[in-house]
Amino acid sequence: MEPREPADSTARRYSSLAEAYIELFGRVEQAEAEDLELITQWAQEQIGPILDAGCGPGHWTHVISGPGRPATGVDMVPQFLEHAKSSYPDCTFQQADMTSLPFPDDSFSGVLAWYSIIHTPPEDLPSILNSLTRVLKPGGDLLAGFFAAEKIQPFDHKVAPAWYWPVAELSELMANAGFTIIDHATRDRAGARRHGQIVARLER
Repeated sequence: MEPREPADSTARRYSSLAEAYIELFGRVEQAEAEDLELITQWAQEQIGPILDAGCGPGHWTHVISGPGRPATGVDMVPQFLEHAKSSYPDCTFQQADMTSLPFPDDSFSGVLAWYSIIHTPPEDLPSILNSLTRVLKPGGDLLAGFFAAEKIQPFDHKVAPAWYWPVAELSELMANAGFTIIDHATRDRAGARRHGQIVARLER
């Protein structure tokens, strides 16, 4: 049976490890150079407000923020949000579940979902994508990062159960939610799980 865990349980697990997680992963200097280049370039192409959905400690929210593109980060882990608010006062942060985002329709020109859907069971992912499409303006872009593999399958992540996704199947889910796939790629990393990324544009 595939592992299944409510989002609030996953948030509690991250809360219990928040200090160590922030120390290990909470600064952009600790990110892979390819990720920083991709996210920076994507953000610079956006015009208008950007949402960092599942922002964690807030470092990517800070990266995507800039002139003409104020950034808002949402997460379910209070400790991450406290760190983000104190570290990146140029951005806005608030606690929220990605399935029920507290923003009006068409609020954002872009959405970053960088490894924030990895703990979502496959059957629950359409509800998150629908939530993102609601707050994203038509023509807005989504950039998603995830663990890639040849088939959808769960694995034992250090914090909570997580899933691998093939690019084709995740792209199909995004298309069903109204997105057109603009670009995608995978990258093998020494000593780490394969990285996947998709850039999609909302065409509704």
